[in-house]
Amino acid sequence: MNTQGQGSCHPLQRRQNLRHESGAVLMVAMVMIFIISILGISAMRGATLEGQLANNSLQKTITFQSAESSTDMLLAVDNVLEDQICADDRTFDMPKANQIADKQNTSIVLQDGGETLAVGFEIGGPVSARRFVATGSSTLAGANTSTTIAQGVVLLGASDPTGGC
Repeated sequence: MNTQGQGSCHPLQRRQNLRHESGAVLMVAMVMIFIISILGISAMRGATLEGQLANNSLQKTITFQSAESSTDMLLAVDNVLEDQICADDRTFDMPKANQIADKQNTSIVLQDGGETLAVGFEIGGPVSARRFVATGSSTLAGANTSTTIAQGVVLLGASDPTGGC
């Protein structure tokens, strides 16, 4: 009769069994750790890329809003268009146009586009029109991001019998 339990064996047999082990479990565990490490590194790279994309989008939005609001601010100034009639292009620096960073520069170039038709009025009548283009540029130097927008404006006024400039 066998008095030993089913799970137990003689110490000599245990040593012989250990000699026949080839380390397959260790190899499988190392391969699993390697695969999990690769997946973790890939996930970290993806998260970093998404963060950079979000930051770039935010910086582009900042420069766009600054360029657009600066042209709106300039066009709201009294007599700025009237003073530009028949004048050379003028550049305006806008230090307070939604600037949130010290390295952000915003400027506007105002151009007289000449005479145009006054829509809704008769040709050669008492009303004439002039075109103007306000081009706003905003640059965020630390991020190498810039935006340029152009807004066209038509100024209606009394006809000039001399024909313009």
